[in-house]
Amino acid sequence: MTQGGATCLRAERVNTLVTVDERVPTRGLSLEHTALRGALNLLQTCAGVKPGENMLIVTDSATDPAIARTIMEAACRLRVDCSIITVNARSLPGEEPPVPVTAAMRAADVIISPTSTTLFHSNARTAACRSGSRFISMACATMPVLSSNGMCADFPKQKAVLKRLLNRFTGAKQIRVTNPAGTYLTFNIRGRKGYGVSGMATRPGEATGVPDIEAAVAPVEGDTNGVLVVDGSTSVTGIVKQPIVITIRDGLALTITGKSDASTIRRTLRRTRSPRSFYVGEFGVGLNPLAQIRGAIIEDEGVLGTAHVALGDNIKIGGKNSARTHIDFVFKNPHLQLDGETVLRGRRLTT
Repeated sequence: MTQGGATCLRAERVNTLVTVDERVPTRGLSLEHTALRGALNLLQTCAGVKPGENMLIVTDSATDPAIARTIMEAACRLRVDCSIITVNARSLPGEEPPVPVTAAMRAADVIISPTSTTLFHSNARTAACRSGSRFISMACATMPVLSSNGMCADFPKQKAVLKRLLNRFTGAKQIRVTNPAGTYLTFNIRGRKGYGVSGMATRPGEATGVPDIEAAVAPVEGDTNGVLVVDGSTSVTGIVKQPIVITIRDGLALTITGKSDASTIRRTLRRTRSPRSFYVGEFGVGLNPLAQIRGAIIEDEGVLGTAHVALGDNIKIGGKNSARTHIDFVFKNPHLQLDGETVLRGRRLTT
């Protein structure tokens, strides 16, 4: 554990507060400078940190340590007491951190989690939020993600867009989604509430992801059918080299075909030794207009003009499938219909 009071990493190099505005051109600025800009917006806008709060950064051995150092630097500039914990990388998305880390998370006002596999779907995250902690996932984040324009999106403005789509999800009975690559899926969402990731966790107990902005829903278990063609990225392999084709019947992924990426996904799911890991757990739509697919799921799944399907756990988003893992699959150019009405075509929302 590194205590924030011990050092303010390279803070002396920055003499003026970085303006957080997506309209400011970044050409010519160093990666370090734009990453600090992203970290400041992360803490000020997305986490709403205040001087004197206790902030914890949980990272892991497979994540670039420069990310945690840059967020620490932003915390020092904002006079926030900050600590860093680095754990061994978990083998599965959603796997629990060590017990001492779970305890530290419950004691923090704010938790920022740049890790190679997500902690969002862990019991540790749930327990921390129940204790009043604010949690921000940055699963699979890289320095280019931290320095991206997606980190400086107008999160408050997009929250209103998100709310409208969530209301549509909550009131709908069926989702039908297709894309030019060959995706054709139907989901029964009757009685399920929309679940939003706004990129903002400013009140006690809130949890989100950054720069992710998405509207999601947990489909009724056992009632998703069709074919998913993944032509974007996955939370396990990053950007796909060849499309992954997943055949789904009665909510279960029956076949996962493709090249090396598909093989990696099959091995990861089999390692859980549970059929629950193969069930559809989530459908989501990205709403961050400044994000782009770069192989980091925390940004990829939030890109406007994409949608994603997850296999595995959905307990944390209102479903009933408890699984050891949660794997997201991002695909491009979705055509989304709710009860037969088009609400999204590519990047164009009609709701």
